[in-house]
Amino acid sequence: MIYIAFRTIYTRDLPIQLNALQKEVRHIAFLKVHKAASTTIQNMMLRFGTERNLTFVIPAVGTIHPNVISISETVTSNNIRPIPLLSTHFDILCLHVLYNRTAFEHILPNDTVYIGTLRDPFEHFISVMYYFPTLFKRFKIFGPRAITDFLEDPEKHDVSLSIDKYSFYTLTKNRMAIEYGFPLDLLLNSRSRRHDIQRYIEQLDNEFALVIIVEHFDESLVLLKRILKWSTKDILYTKKNVNIYKNKKHINIGEKDRTRYRQLSDIDYMLYRHFYIKLWRQIKMELLFHEEVLYFKTVRKEVEDFCHNFNRNATVLTIPSSEWSVKFEISQGTCDSLVISELDFVTKIKEKQYPRAK
Repeated sequence: MIYIAFRTIYTRDLPIQLNALQKEVRHIAFLKVHKAASTTIQNMMLRFGTERNLTFVIPAVGTIHPNVISISETVTSNNIRPIPLLSTHFDILCLHVLYNRTAFEHILPNDTVYIGTLRDPFEHFISVMYYFPTLFKRFKIFGPRAITDFLEDPEKHDVSLSIDKYSFYTLTKNRMAIEYGFPLDLLLNSRSRRHDIQRYIEQLDNEFALVIIVEHFDESLVLLKRILKWSTKDILYTKKNVNIYKNKKHINIGEKDRTRYRQLSDIDYMLYRHFYIKLWRQIKMELLFHEEVLYFKTVRKEVEDFCHNFNRNATVLTIPSSEWSVKFEISQGTCDSLVISELDFVTKIKEKQYPRAK
């Protein structure tokens, strides 16, 4: 009994002691996957980097979307700006671009830690469809049966899926795999190249320190905090770019739709299953993990309520120290950085890094 009591006291203090001894990770490649909580995670990266005056990879001058490097290719010398004059290297990459390890390593430091995100593929598909409503018009599908009509004959509606026109621009089939850099020949021959697909997934497993699973978001973030040696304040969030379907009650998901989509986006399902299992394997190795998740959920909600009701009672929220975190404060500036839009945040960073371009 004495041993157990001593061990409990020791382990309660262990997380914060270890964090104090370890150096936070400042070189990060975050693969920003469409509609997989990626803008929410990106906000953490942008806050972390700006607070420490780090240098971000920014899209080239004249890009259509100032917050997107590319949705059809990886980083190149043509689609990003050069390193700013007062910097010696890039620190963080966290804008939309397709993954390619060689290309990423060419512009990022050798000690860069790679982080990704994934979501249940069918939920990802639905989110994409309703986040980009022009897809319904383009695919000529309307009404409550729109999703079912599409999945009954995808290639009829999305011509980019045909075997001779498969495009890295497509959003409806294996989109997450596309963003993780799967080669075109695997995307075109997924049924006959299962072994090669699994081998590529295992390669990704070796290259990414963590792939966040949206369905277990807070657990993923606590693991992110531990891997990057960050603080609780660094992983606070408010949800970004959340789909609130205006016609959600009219969405009719047919009984065979999930099965049809599993057949259509088979690589996404293989990818998701692998990293879902890996997440829980990583969590299993952690001490007092679920206690910290509970603490984080409580603190995050307190901060969210404070920012939502800012100035009603107090101008600063103080979060006392605990076994999981040092003491920190939330001010109006903190709240502003939590809710600022992606485009506005990236624009501010761009103007700071490249003042002459402004």
